[in-house]
Amino acid sequence: MPKVRILPSDVIARIAAGEVVERPASVVKELMENSLDAGASMVEVHLASGGKTLIQVRDNGSGIPREDMAELFSRHATSKIRSGEDLESILSLGFRGEALYSVSSVSELTLKSRAEGLGDAWEIRVRGGEREAPVPVAMPGQGTDIRVEAIFFNTPARQKFLKSDTTEFDQAAAVFLPYALLYPQKHFVLTHNGREVYALPPVVKGAERAAKALALKAEHIITLDSVRNGDVRISGLLGDMNIARPRRDLQFVFVNGRPVQSKSVLFHLNDVYRLVMPEGVHPFFVLFLEIPPQEVDVNIHPAKREVRIKDEARIGSFIRRTIEQALMTRGGAKQAAADIFRFEPGVMPEQSGLRSERLVFGPGQRSSVPPFTPAASLASPGTGTGTGTDDFFALTEQLSARRDETLKDRLLRARFLGTFIRKYHLFEEGEGLFVVDQHAAQERILFELFSRQMSSGSVELERLLVPVVIRLSPRELLLWEDGKPQLDALGFESELMGEGAVALQAHPRLIRAPEAAFRSLLSDEVKGLSDRDRLARRACRASVMAGEVMHGDEAREQLKRLLACADPFTCPHGRPVFIEVKGSFLDRQFLRTS
Repeated sequence: MPKVRILPSDVIARIAAGEVVERPASVVKELMENSLDAGASMVEVHLASGGKTLIQVRDNGSGIPREDMAELFSRHATSKIRSGEDLESILSLGFRGEALYSVSSVSELTLKSRAEGLGDAWEIRVRGGEREAPVPVAMPGQGTDIRVEAIFFNTPARQKFLKSDTTEFDQAAAVFLPYALLYPQKHFVLTHNGREVYALPPVVKGAERAAKALALKAEHIITLDSVRNGDVRISGLLGDMNIARPRRDLQFVFVNGRPVQSKSVLFHLNDVYRLVMPEGVHPFFVLFLEIPPQEVDVNIHPAKREVRIKDEARIGSFIRRTIEQALMTRGGAKQAAADIFRFEPGVMPEQSGLRSERLVFGPGQRSSVPPFTPAASLASPGTGTGTGTDDFFALTEQLSARRDETLKDRLLRARFLGTFIRKYHLFEEGEGLFVVDQHAAQERILFELFSRQMSSGSVELERLLVPVVIRLSPRELLLWEDGKPQLDALGFESELMGEGAVALQAHPRLIRAPEAAFRSLLSDEVKGLSDRDRLARRACRASVMAGEVMHGDEAREQLKRLLACADPFTCPHGRPVFIEVKGSFLDRQFLRTS
């Protein structure tokens, strides 16, 4: 009996659909692109249960005549290209002819449309790829209305991997926003469970649309007018240093009018921003690249998310020069500077009543952290027959308690030499030079204090006489509503103020950058309260950074507190807190024999 068989057409359809339709957000993307390709000036997206039970997209585009409806749900049916040569110069958002075919294969779909210049509207229903004949229907104006229900009803394996309603909606909103930024002159609406989340009427300026859609202040947005280098053009919007985010959630790249993912372009942009922003925070930008279509391959993936650009090095250099010049010449000054660390002798964190709490140490002040518990130590450098790299990067590993105590004693009696590039404390002890990452050390200290407070249910709060008003985007506002009980339990107490803002009324006393920590926690992950360590890591990471000058007494006190931690050798994210450089390593670098 032959073992090779041709798969049934319905199975082929579901397999192919899986390449295009990964989740409700995929459907939103494909349907919005069809609306925009049809010339719509208004696009409405309505979701229920994060898109799991309903995705409806309405537009006022050119519409679909009855005679095209029969072929509309056939695979590779498209009006965008005619031949293979057209693939070299694609300018439309869609072109593969797979969107409606794929969506209708894994859902119950109803499409009604009235074509431009025609008086009649028609409706067609498709369930799991099975089409009914078009029937006449009432429709007030031209355009198309598509309802997608019961997504993945016939692919339960895919359905069970869908996330919570909040997560799926957040993903759909992340798809919706780039098109709203791309076309500020068009009207966009997004609702969820009957509630209007985004209502974005047409505007003239892209900066005005970005400010409205992303809850940003327009004065902090730099409009980059078109700059040309040969056959490449760059334009866009750049946030100045006052728009700093804990995540890269406000970064948008478009190539020839298509939202894309490009690691190379994102790297260059974020790297340039390091000139004005510290590590650990991320900028806002919207970059439009115009490149000859034949220099861009958009046919890499069915979802059309990725592109391949010819001569990326030249374009990357152009991006860097252009963005750097704009930031250096037009960027605004920082409006509210915040110290990274401020140490006040004799004052402990528990005693401070200031709203902008800093972790403060005093020389000789007794630590409130439990006694040092040996957990790990540094491997002895210089072993083996390597080239010397291992001598420099001391590896963390489990060793005996006696060796831990020896290392602790060495570090406690080490002599402070100074600070290098505002990041690293240098301590000398015997034949070794210890280099301590002040950011990683401070994060470890905060993490363990905060974790203990969370575990015991006794998070020390800083109640604010004047609440901190935090403007949230519509996406963030929905996440806040969903996660408010968990945020309150963590000590971030807040209330809705209206107009897309919340008032932060209290925060954990140990958190010195409450707004940054609040935004970092404001995601679907805030629901995972069982993993308190993860939440503490997120909060602490948003609260400490390198860059603040620390004096000798402050650096020594920080080291003492670090050594009192249960795990002083790595930060909460697994990076080493300090390394040891042996004198023998330096001797070899200088070719010394003694």
